[in-house]
Amino acid sequence: MASREITVRSYQAGDEDGILELFNSVFAEDDPGYAQRSRAHWEWEFLKNPAGTQVVLGVESDGRIVAQYACLPARVSLRGENVCVGQGIDSVVHHEYRRGLKREGAFLKTARFYFEHYGVPEVNAFGYGFPNKKAYRIGVRMLQYVPIAAPVKTLARNLINFRDDDEAAVGVDRSTSAQPIDRFDDRADALWTSLEPELPMAIIRDQAYLNWRYIDCPSAEHSAFGLEDGAGGWRAIWTVRTNWMGPPILAVSDYLGNPKDDGAVACMLEHVCAFARENGQQRVELWIPPTNPVYDAVIARGFVAENSPFNLCIKIYDPTLDPAWARANWMYTIGDSDVF
Repeated sequence: MASREITVRSYQAGDEDGILELFNSVFAEDDPGYAQRSRAHWEWEFLKNPAGTQVVLGVESDGRIVAQYACLPARVSLRGENVCVGQGIDSVVHHEYRRGLKREGAFLKTARFYFEHYGVPEVNAFGYGFPNKKAYRIGVRMLQYVPIAAPVKTLARNLINFRDDDEAAVGVDRSTSAQPIDRFDDRADALWTSLEPELPMAIIRDQAYLNWRYIDCPSAEHSAFGLEDGAGGWRAIWTVRTNWMGPPILAVSDYLGNPKDDGAVACMLEHVCAFARENGQQRVELWIPPTNPVYDAVIARGFVAENSPFNLCIKIYDPTLDPAWARANWMYTIGDSDVF
């Protein structure tokens, strides 16, 4: 029987097993096919993240964890400044605490603690997430969610509709070709530094982030590739993963290159289409904001824009951040989501 009295606090070392027990029990309730989240994935996601940890817990007097409000922090370049932001991902409450309470519920207590401690400009410039339809409506109406892309546009090519992908390679630069990347190094840092002025609002895609997010991810295998720039560095880099969300879809989870480098975009598209066919994928998908020149370059090469099931929203903590400016300048990709 639940004690109904909980203490709300930030994550402490030793909470991992209790968090996983709560998380896995909640998500398995209505899904007999649910695959339990592993300790390795949790530690990668929350403890090894180079941007830190933002996890708030509701804990009973005996130590049982009954609620969690967690965000995934990221380092973002915002108007030339390095700031932290939090992506809302794992909010769960034990079933005993969901109904019948006259006092403030466990979810609201943990959420309120998070916003009081992390939802301030000194910690996070903004929060963001990809809420489902129900959460999106509630968030916009009651929680000051600001839609950035509702819905997010997917750029897609159904390979089974085409005998070849010559269209995707129009304008390709034959002086270079895709090279596999086992692990990102200083060349990724140099590429990011050179492109940061072109991306006024974007997650900082340096080697620390790229290795953590893609190379070290324990729950999904990503492959990384790059185009050499002729001087020993990278001209562009991208990552892909097969069977995204289950079907035979190759997701271009990230792309980093000069938005005006049309030849590099063509090289990337030619490569990912060939990679998809070689690995039994029937479709290629990527996210690029419509305000980014890469979007038009992809559309011009036989990809079509479709509405995805995702909505990208922002919750602003820094009062100087203008929503219209954010919509015009935010560079996001599939890898920015929590569909690992």
